[in-house]
Amino acid sequence: MAKRGNPAKIKSHRIYSVWEAAEATGRHRQTVIRWIKQNGLRADTSQKPWLIRGEDLKSFLGHQKQKTRCKLALHHLYCLGCKRPQEPDGRIADYTQQTSTTGMLTALCPSCGSIINKVMRRYDLEAVRAKIEVTIQQVGARIVSSTATPLNVTLEDKAVAHDKVHIK
Repeated sequence: MAKRGNPAKIKSHRIYSVWEAAEATGRHRQTVIRWIKQNGLRADTSQKPWLIRGEDLKSFLGHQKQKTRCKLALHHLYCLGCKRPQEPDGRIADYTQQTSTTGMLTALCPSCGSIINKVMRRYDLEAVRAKIEVTIQQVGARIVSSTATPLNVTLEDKAVAHDKVHIK
């Protein structure tokens, strides 16, 4: 399966078979079977095909998503390598403004040394600076197209004769 399905499109009032639930969530059917056997997804397994209420499938997926969420403190950044929140190495980070209200906080992970990033509001920057040392980076100038005429174009009209040559 190429793409993950959108769990928000699961209908609460509908009954799904294992195949239909797998297709709706963008997972393999064996994954849905494993959810039923090991992870507590409620289903009617008394007959074949196993049937899953849409309401149960939605609540199961919502619960799975809540388990994986991680609330970060303002001065913590999430390291994808370590899979946990980290305080920047040496308590030093860089902030680069991206829009008028947000920017990117960049630092190094103290455990694995990889670069960790966090998008944050400019408003929260002073609270973060109270905990760690933040250097504000200047954004380089953007390349903007010029409205002036390019230098290699001449504006002179030269008469070009296009004579057709007839060969007999």
